[in-house]
Amino acid sequence: MVKMLNKIFFIALLICISVFSTNENIVRAENPSSAAAATNFTFTQNLYLGINGDDVSALQKFLIADGFLKISTPTGYFGSLTKNALSAWQTSLNIFPSAGFFGPISRGKINAAVVQQTPIFTLQSQNATGTAIVSTSTTTASIATTSIVIASSEDGSPVRLIIPKLNIDAGFQYNGLKPDGTMEIPNNITDVGWFTGSPRPGEKGNAIVTGHVAQIRGGVLTKPGVFSNLGDLQAGDKLYVQNNKGESIAFVVRESRSYNPTADATDVFTSADGGVHLNLITCEGTWNSSQLSYSQRLVVFTDAAQ
Repeated sequence: MVKMLNKIFFIALLICISVFSTNENIVRAENPSSAAAATNFTFTQNLYLGINGDDVSALQKFLIADGFLKISTPTGYFGSLTKNALSAWQTSLNIFPSAGFFGPISRGKINAAVVQQTPIFTLQSQNATGTAIVSTSTTTASIATTSIVIASSEDGSPVRLIIPKLNIDAGFQYNGLKPDGTMEIPNNITDVGWFTGSPRPGEKGNAIVTGHVAQIRGGVLTKPGVFSNLGDLQAGDKLYVQNNKGESIAFVVRESRSYNPTADATDVFTSADGGVHLNLITCEGTWNSSQLSYSQRLVVFTDAAQ
């Protein structure tokens, strides 16, 4: 049973860490918060009639998802339809003047509501026949409910991951399981996540660190993730974890392996040799837009430096 749970846990974890995606087919916009999830975008400039660009496309996606803009896909051009739709949205939120000019007040309303749209998977222990199962659903995971924890005491929890070869110097989020059983994951593509159900890096056993490989928008890679080049690591390469005690713990890459999502991954999460290990996990392979995931999982196995 332990082996089965590890296998299924591996599947649940890795599918949900693959990317941030904005699949309009699975977004149900009923309020500004859910509509903002469709954009996965932070607005920084004023928008007005006659301009074009990525910011306009993101605004149009927001207005389409919230039902104000009646076009099928964003065009990137701020025309009269976009202006009228924006004005109607502003009126619905009592933004004055509701003139179809996208300025600081409107930006603030949308940016404050933005959440990340990611597939979340519910881990269940077993079904009526005693077989471990995992049920899937696509849910909006807001930043407010993701555990971004700064430990209040010097307990050895990780604070930074440094991989010189890949020019990575990333902060840690602490991700476990939510009370409803859904998996917590890093809520951006720049941080890494320590799975709090595993040992702290530097303790005996397999510490698990996850990271996104990319941001996907509309089926297109728009930004590389913190682990976009994880596959470049080779045996002998070093990486370092700094913890809240001020210690820097060195690890050496032992090997990398690619896994099928249904593969047995007991060895990723458990270790019986009494050693200190750190396993880095991300996705690789072919992007599947219907499943919002990549076809393979990449695991880099490392051991504490002697």
